[in-house]
Amino acid sequence: MDIIILIYRMGKGLIRFAMLTWLAEWREKRQAQSFLKNIFAWYETSKGVSDLLGDALYDQKICTSEIGLVLDKTDRQLFALAGYISDARGSLRRWDLDLAQRFDRASSNIYRLRNMTVRFLIRCHASGPFADQGQIYYYQALEATGFKARQIRTEVEQELKSIWLELQGWIIQAEKVVGESWA
Repeated sequence: MDIIILIYRMGKGLIRFAMLTWLAEWREKRQAQSFLKNIFAWYETSKGVSDLLGDALYDQKICTSEIGLVLDKTDRQLFALAGYISDARGSLRRWDLDLAQRFDRASSNIYRLRNMTVRFLIRCHASGPFADQGQIYYYQALEATGFKARQIRTEVEQELKSIWLELQGWIIQAEKVVGESWA
């Protein structure tokens, strides 16, 4: 009778162990899927925002056109970016604290780029009775904030490339955890 109880208890323990193992694997796979989704979205959105703002910084015609369209599109992308940042940050902090800190700085610099570009666009935007002096406003805005915004954009582009290259190892590792179902 004691041997039957012992076998029963061992079987129960093995079932628990198998369930906990399955649960841990499922959780790891889910975290890897979330990381992949958010890190790809973070990179694509960050690159898109940088390109959009970079185009505005180098387009003299923007000063005489509607800057609200550029800012609206940028802000919509930044709202989405905020979610990707917070979701990807957790995984990065668990895996590589230095990379997570660089990721945070790059993300912050994207917002700095947006803010400096807005300053530039507002300064160069010619309206009212002085609209014919748009070129003057453009060069004054370049001197006051535009060159700094262009510098920030260059830094953001370099940071994005560098971080993306370093992330490749973590992406490959996460793809292995996820398996073929990710593709």
